[in-house]
Amino acid sequence: MICFIGSTLGNLTPAECDRFFTQIANALQLGEYFLLGIDLQKPKHLLEAAYNDSSGVTAQFKRNMLDHLNWRFEGNFDPNQWQHQAFYNESPSQMEIYLQSKKAQTVRLHALDLTVEFETDETILTEISRKFDLNVMQRELGARGLVPVQAWTDPNSWFGLLLCQRQLPTPNAIA
Repeated sequence: MICFIGSTLGNLTPAECDRFFTQIANALQLGEYFLLGIDLQKPKHLLEAAYNDSSGVTAQFKRNMLDHLNWRFEGNFDPNQWQHQAFYNESPSQMEIYLQSKKAQTVRLHALDLTVEFETDETILTEISRKFDLNVMQRELGARGLVPVQAWTDPNSWFGLLLCQRQLPTPNAIA
């Protein structure tokens, strides 16, 4: 059995998910199991409230990325000159998290011999967090030979857990 129950799947692009599921299917023998946890779609207002928490924990976490870049690549990002932004993009069903420059600025990463000019309000995409439809995910997994045999959700249907068995790909499944 392979278990992947964290929320990392939501940080992958659709193409990365496809490759990941193909790798999982190839790693399993027929009859073996894959347990997958997924973050399901929720109302926009709940998602945006969570990712734009009033205590600022998420914003501080995202600005810490700039401190890490400074440390790792001898940079001069000023985290105080960036603000956190997160919004739900309904078309791809994903949260998009950005850092937005508060002013025009030049950032230098000496270890990379890289200089980047940022305009006021220019953004850096720091993360996506995709939210999934349980039925669509079941079809996508089945198309790769990871056939769902059991599914569970929490009482609000905000999180899902799928137990899949490695079988031959399901006919007529969405690829």
